[in-house]
Amino acid sequence: MSGNEIEISGLGKVFGQGASAFRALSDINLTIGTGEFFTLLGPSGCGKTTLLRTIAGFEAPSSGSLRINGEEVAAKGPNARPVNTVFQNYALFPHMSVAQNIGFGLKMLGKPKSEIDATVAEMLRLVRMEAMKDRKPSEISGGQQQRVALARALAPRPRVLLLDEPLSALDLKLRKEMQSELKRLQSETGITFVFVTHDQEEALTMSDRIAVMSAGRILQLGTPHEIYHAPADRFVADFIGDTNFLTVPVAASDGQAATVTLPGGTQAAARLPEGMIPVTGQEVTAVVRPEQATLMPAGQGEMQATVGTSTFFGTDTHIHLTLSDGQGFILRRQNATDMASPEPGQTVGIGLGAGTLRILKD
Repeated sequence: MSGNEIEISGLGKVFGQGASAFRALSDINLTIGTGEFFTLLGPSGCGKTTLLRTIAGFEAPSSGSLRINGEEVAAKGPNARPVNTVFQNYALFPHMSVAQNIGFGLKMLGKPKSEIDATVAEMLRLVRMEAMKDRKPSEISGGQQQRVALARALAPRPRVLLLDEPLSALDLKLRKEMQSELKRLQSETGITFVFVTHDQEEALTMSDRIAVMSAGRILQLGTPHEIYHAPADRFVADFIGDTNFLTVPVAASDGQAATVTLPGGTQAAARLPEGMIPVTGQEVTAVVRPEQATLMPAGQGEMQATVGTSTFFGTDTHIHLTLSDGQGFILRRQNATDMASPEPGQTVGIGLGAGTLRILKD
């Protein structure tokens, strides 16, 4: 990956005018690298699809700059941009075969038949659909239809492929298979992918980098590891995976790390976010992921808790606990064949490894 494919500066989008105006995007500043798998992640209504449509040219920005491959395109329409889009609805032509669907865009661009045939054959191999080239969309599965839509979008060889929640209509097993397929296609083609989803697992498993959005703004930008293990604020920590939030007082702080008093009185070290210097006695929010805590016998560990319910998920079990001060806590334990879940009402200990506690900014 070298250079930036997309450069966005001060981008804003307002729908309507006057008192009824709605600001969908506010001061978006973002660069997406060439050949990067980049994901816009957030809940419904956060602005991620509006941003994608603005990059595609389906929405005109109200302010700011948008450059693709170094060229300002904010005032240009979709057909004047080196991008293609795959929507939630694959919009395949029902009367055309798989091969005809893939070649349709090339035909509209006036490409010679020999080039269209060669590109269609290449795309069929890429998405592993050679044996189904003569079938109609109604004769193939949902996952296969999605591959055809991807092949059609990739056939003109755009610099950027925009994907608007293309996996949302698939069942869980097929969605996971297609996650791997999308990552493979992006790696093999080297095309910059910009992917929109509200699914945290999709974002974490597929992306080179993620932008977490809320209320038209980017709250945090980083790698999946950075987003998951070092959330910028409570919204990001809560939205990405399961998180335990503990309200605890600061026992000591030196500007780089802090010691907090956990429920039950035990003191433990906690990492501080950049620029935060809490004072002794200040109540802060500390977070710890459920898989970072360890179930221990009563009397051991940093905290004591009472067992509520246990939920079996196959690979692991989520154990819902109540801490000694009444705060809730979820612990995730990987399952073994001979492992029994603790009984409701049982008292247990919770162990916290070094570096697992992190304080969030207010």
